[in-house]
Amino acid sequence: MRKAMALCLFIVLSFMPVKSIAGVDFVLNVTPGFFLFSSSADGTRVSDGLRTDEVSGFISNIATLSGGVGFDTRALFIDCVGGVGYLYNSSFSGPVYMMDVAFRFKMPSEVLTLGPHFSYMMYNLDWDGNVNVSLSDNSGFVGGLGMTVGTKPFSFVASIDYVNASFGVKSDTYLNNADLDLSGLALQVGVIFRF
Repeated sequence: MRKAMALCLFIVLSFMPVKSIAGVDFVLNVTPGFFLFSSSADGTRVSDGLRTDEVSGFISNIATLSGGVGFDTRALFIDCVGGVGYLYNSSFSGPVYMMDVAFRFKMPSEVLTLGPHFSYMMYNLDWDGNVNVSLSDNSGFVGGLGMTVGTKPFSFVASIDYVNASFGVKSDTYLNNADLDLSGLALQVGVIFRF
């Protein structure tokens, strides 16, 4: 995925006239609300014969903090960031590591931007129930359409995304699904700072 993001960035920058590149900024992205709706996760059950744990509900939240560089052109902002976060669900939780590339087209000025973004995410989740279960470390992809509203130094950001992530469930106990599937739709809400 790193090669794919680097290739996309190279292609976009290759087709821009040199005079259109106005500057490079430091970008800080704070996203306290990354609400993931995973309908397939609801009802995943494990049991050791005495105790039973079951995923109840299908909403998880991932709070993230990321930073990187942003390229300010006449037509768009191109943001390349990496960061960390924490995924919380009532049945499992753990740290998340991410890389993201966003293309934010100015519509018609930098007060409002709209464009796609792509993320590569690595998860290290722990089962938080009473049964001894381990979840395989895994990675996944996020892609969607984002919008910002505000000024160049400070903007509110929101996006609607599709998340692809699935984890193998390792246990000597009974389980009704071999995988914990977190794939689904997500809504992200946060703020972006440019320095």
